[in-house]
Amino acid sequence: MEIDQRIPDLSDKELESLHANAVRLSQSGTDRQRRQAESLLPLLAEQMETRRASRAKTQAAAKEDMKRQRAVARDSLKKNF
Repeated sequence: MEIDQRIPDLSDKELESLHANAVRLSQSGTDRQRRQAESLLPLLAEQMETRRASRAKTQAAAKEDMKRQRAVARDSLKKNF
């Protein structure tokens, strides 16, 4: 299995590490390493952005859920007192 096919299965930490290595190799590797790194960089950037957007969406949903829970609790307290 090629590395570009494994990108979606990598953990965030592995993805960041691979990205850092690809950046380094694109600047200082052999010609072959540079070509491979340069072909991976857009794929890695896309995956990192997808994950960032997913985390932001999850965090926003959690924040909205917390607001709803607080509103329900506040309304419940008002009714009881």
